[in-house]
Amino acid sequence: MSLNVQFYSMVAMVGMGAYLGMALDTYHRFLYRGRSNKYLVFGTDILFWIFQSLLVFYVLYLVNEGALRFYLLLALLCGFAAYQSLLKSIYKKILEFAIQLVIRLYRIIVKIINVLIVIPIKWLIQLVIVILLFIYGVLIRLIHLLYNVVLSILMFFVRVCWFFVPKQVKNYLGRFKGILEKSKNIFLTTIKKAKNLLDRRKK
Repeated sequence: MSLNVQFYSMVAMVGMGAYLGMALDTYHRFLYRGRSNKYLVFGTDILFWIFQSLLVFYVLYLVNEGALRFYLLLALLCGFAAYQSLLKSIYKKILEFAIQLVIRLYRIIVKIINVLIVIPIKWLIQLVIVILLFIYGVLIRLIHLLYNVVLSILMFFVRVCWFFVPKQVKNYLGRFKGILEKSKNIFLTTIKKAKNLLDRRKK
C-alpha cells in the first residue's frame, strides 16, 4: 500500500473507532437491559456487533480494498478511546436532546391528528346517531298518529253505516250478538296490543 492509502486507512479507522463509541452509546440508550429478556439482549448484542464488524470491514474495503493491518486495529482503538475521553459526554447530551425533540414532535403530531381528524369524526358519528334517533322518533309519532286517525275514521263509518241499517236487519243480527261481541273483543284486543307495542317502541 502507498503512504496515502495507509494514511487514509488510519484516518478511516480512527473515525470508525469514534463511530463505534457513538453507536454503542446509542444502542445502550435504547436497550433497557434491566427490563429486557436476557435471551433477547444476548441476541441483539450479537446482531449489533456483527453489523458493526461488517460496516467497519466495508469502510476498510472502500479505503484499501480490505487489507487489514495491525496498526489499523490500533487506530480503531485510538478512535474509540478518543471518543470515550473527549466526545462521549457531548454526544450523549446531543443524543438525549434529539430523542426528546423527536418525542415532543411525535406528541404534537398526535395532538394535531386528534384535534383535526379523530375528534371531528367522533362529533360526526354522534351527530349522525342523533339525527337517526330523531328521524326514528318522528316516524314512530307519525305512525301512531296515522293509526289513531285511521281507527277514528273506521269507527265513524261503522257507526254511520250501523245507523242506516234497517231495524229488521238489526234484529236479525241481534241473534248473532254473542258472536259479534266476541269478534269485537278480539278486534279491540288486537288493536290494543298493537297500540301498546307502538307505545313501547315510542318510549
